[in-house]
Amino acid sequence: MNIDLLIKMTNEISEFFAGTTDADSAAKDVANHLRRYWEPRMRAQMLKYYEERQGAGLNDLAKNGVALLYAAAKAAPAAAASAKGAGA
Repeated sequence: MNIDLLIKMTNEISEFFAGTTDADSAAKDVANHLRRYWEPRMRAQMLKYYEERQGAGLNDLAKNGVALLYAAAKAAPAAAASAKGAGA
């Protein structure tokens, strides 16, 4: 999918959540929305873009939401590896 379209969609999602709660909760809501409703390939493309371009083009709330998603994605393999090691 075109990254410009994903950026636009993420910014629109963040604008929806911007008025609903405080900034931290809204960022969590953005991350949760992307996790629950976006196809894995769309999420992967956005996370790769975030890693390479630090979220250029995303508004602050969208960038914070993607940052939360990125941190969770990076923590998941480490958690799985330590759980696998503990079970051995």
